[in-house]
Amino acid sequence: MVTASIPYPVAARSASAFRPRTPLRERVSATGAAVLSILGLIGLGALLAAGLLVVPLAAAIVFGPALLAAL
Repeated sequence: MVTASIPYPVAARSASAFRPRTPLRERVSATGAAVLSILGLIGLGALLAAGLLVVPLAAAIVFGPALLAAL
């Protein structure tokens, strides 16, 4: 297998332009990760609840007038 490398421009490697990237685990605290996880679960629950309401709502829109007229 042959791989090719693309040379990195020398100007971009200067000390002022180069900032090493820190790993994500060092930029996000455990508390922040826990909060984002909980918010994600709440959002997932809201999305599932909205999905469960789609079919009954559509049925009420389609069959509701006929059922009300039969009363």
